[in-house]
Amino acid sequence: MSLTLLPFRPSSDAEYRTAMIRRYLGANFTVQVHLLAEAVDYDKANPGAPSLVDELRGASLGDAA
Repeated sequence: MSLTLLPFRPSSDAEYRTAMIRRYLGANFTVQVHLLAEAVDYDKANPGAPSLVDELRGASLGDAA
């Protein structure tokens, strides 16, 4: 899987977040690290929104969450 960054300011936050989670779950470790870095930037730019980093980490737990 290759790394393809999404636009930083998505037209729809819900679509952006869903796309990030799907990409994160299907990615290898190296790509996941890059996606987490992108999620950190997103969280900093959107302080009132739920943490995307937490969503990515939680989604990777599967049924254990």
